[in-house]
Amino acid sequence: MAYTLFISDLHLSAEREDIAQCFFDFMKNEAPTAEALYILGDLFEVWIGDDNVTQFSNKVAAAINAVSKLLPVYFIHGNRDFAIGKDFAARCNMRLLPEQYVINLYGRKTLISHGDELCTRDIQYMKFRKKARGWWWPKLMIALPLSMRRKLATEGRETSKNNQQYLSEEIMDVTQSEVVAAMNKY
Repeated sequence: MAYTLFISDLHLSAEREDIAQCFFDFMKNEAPTAEALYILGDLFEVWIGDDNVTQFSNKVAAAINAVSKLLPVYFIHGNRDFAIGKDFAARCNMRLLPEQYVINLYGRKTLISHGDELCTRDIQYMKFRKKARGWWWPKLMIALPLSMRRKLATEGRETSKNNQQYLSEEIMDVTQSEVVAAMNKY
């Protein structure tokens, strides 16, 4: 029986070896049996640029690349890894897709996305998202030294964690009317 796999929100990091090992086991044992694999964002806890090559990111890229030799692998950016670029995608041999993408899933038109663009009640996040996905901010960030980006990413994650404790689930979750609008659009 043919099937397609979708994974999302793994938040991989070298610090969480348990989660990383589950990913590596999945990529070795489960993923090769599918027809396609879609990674729908937040593969990493944080991604500060394709030039941040580490032993861990190399191991993740190698696992994805091994699977990509057997089946197509696709990637949609999430809110933690929106800076994944063409270089990392090439190392993985995966195809980057736009944030909302329609596939033909066994005869059914299916919209896939990470979904963070539908969390419109989180005003602070939506402002950050607009800036972070704009044309100038990513260029500015990637021009900073890697050590500075690491520091900014750590500070940004701490700020985000602190802000989230004061937000309700209703604010951080998708806005239902935005979900309906996206479905109607596609």
